[in-house]
Amino acid sequence: MIIPPLTGMPGEPLPYLLHTDWLLTSILFACIMLASFTLSKEKKYLLQQLNTSLKSRKRSSMFDETSISNTYYKSLLIFHACIMLGLCIYYYYTKNLPDLFTKIPNGWIFVGFTLCVSVFVYLKSLLYRFVNWIFFQKESNSRWITSFFNLLIWQGILLLPTILVIVYFDISSHIALMLMGIQIILAKITLFCICFSNFFEKIHGALHLILYFCALEILPDLVLWKGIELVSNNLILKL
Repeated sequence: MIIPPLTGMPGEPLPYLLHTDWLLTSILFACIMLASFTLSKEKKYLLQQLNTSLKSRKRSSMFDETSISNTYYKSLLIFHACIMLGLCIYYYYTKNLPDLFTKIPNGWIFVGFTLCVSVFVYLKSLLYRFVNWIFFQKESNSRWITSFFNLLIWQGILLLPTILVIVYFDISSHIALMLMGIQIILAKITLFCICFSNFFEKIHGALHLILYFCALEILPDLVLWKGIELVSNNLILKL
């Protein structure tokens, strides 16, 4: 029996949709549980730490105690913030470099972005510690590192509902990128104000502040962004 050849037009593959990705859904569910559990345990402590960072108190209070459990929960939330920032990069590339997702499995791409952000945050904290150790007092250095991580924690917490809206309400990519960009820019502005009140109290230190902030905060972010873009384009060409 001869089977006739199949005829007809080939179908078009369905576009990649974030809300249909089971891995992304699992990650978001895990992040919701992690953030909810941690905030239920340490919400008061984290708010106190954020308030202290924003006010930039020159003397630590006797009630500002950091226990092992506090450090453990803060570490979890820092990793949670890295996941949220990794998801922001992931979403950007699904819209602006879709060819990358045809070459590499989605899970590996997300893990790669999250690892890049995690290593970047760790290296940036080391860079801050080293530079501040040279130019500033130990107490100011300690306050700055604490403020840096506290702001990162709350940035990750605030990005979570934004990403949920973006993924499951299918809003325009321009609006989605604008929402994420606004939150990241506001975090940078807040960090800039904390940096000024912590290290440069007088207005004549504004020039040093701009040089310090651009060299240690803005420039590394640009290097990370361009590095990810360069690696992604090379992977598309070579795979």
